[in-house]
Amino acid sequence: MDIYGILAFPVYHSLSPTMHNAGFKALGINAKYDFFEIQPKDLRAFIKKVRTEKIKGLSVSNPHKQTIIPLLDSISEVAKSIGAVNTVYWKNNKLLGTNADWIGVRQALLEKTSIKNKNATVLGAGGASRAAIYALKQGNANQITILNRTIAHAEILAKEFNCKYGGLKDFSPENTDIVIQATSAGLNQKNDIQIIPKYSLRKKMTIMEMIYKPLKTKIVKDAEEIGASVITGERMLLHQGIFAFQLWTSQKAPFGIMEKALNEKLY
Repeated sequence: MDIYGILAFPVYHSLSPTMHNAGFKALGINAKYDFFEIQPKDLRAFIKKVRTEKIKGLSVSNPHKQTIIPLLDSISEVAKSIGAVNTVYWKNNKLLGTNADWIGVRQALLEKTSIKNKNATVLGAGGASRAAIYALKQGNANQITILNRTIAHAEILAKEFNCKYGGLKDFSPENTDIVIQATSAGLNQKNDIQIIPKYSLRKKMTIMEMIYKPLKTKIVKDAEEIGASVITGERMLLHQGIFAFQLWTSQKAPFGIMEKALNEKLY
């Protein structure tokens, strides 16, 4: 049996096993997708295990997306541009890394709106923001603004990607068509955490949340209440997972089955 898995710390909140195992079962692939909860201090030893046991593929989540890079044989140009790896696979007996998060962002957005020539605001300046900005750039967005609680972090990212930047209080609804919530605020929390006030949102906006636990974060609830177009976090998870599945197996992923498996856990 081929072994795949999600590498993170903590890891057991992830729905990736639900999605991928449903895909393997549907296609009759003799494989299992498991949880690998690995602390940062143990990452090097774990990658040695991946090599010796020939674990077939990994999804990589926090806090390992950057620290795994020097432990791989090579990474893709996309992963270099984003500065993070979220998918690990074997090719020609080499352990390689790429980034499919941006594909998850792009495909989730395209289900609801076009990206080309749109003005976008990305909330946050961490790893998820980098994938979101890359997706917007690849989709030929017009103007991208990065807003973060610590403005200095937004400035660094803005200079790298040639974007505008500011603090969260600088959110400008007049100049925003797409809002991507890419901070970790509210992750796995029951209490609502407000990133930007509800009164600053507009019905004309497409508002994307990158967190999927909880599915209905404060910004999602606010966006739904004003009638804006809303993208919840599981859409990104699904689309990046589809890309990884096809990369690992060289087979067309059963989209509807993997989508249904996710939804049954979330709704």
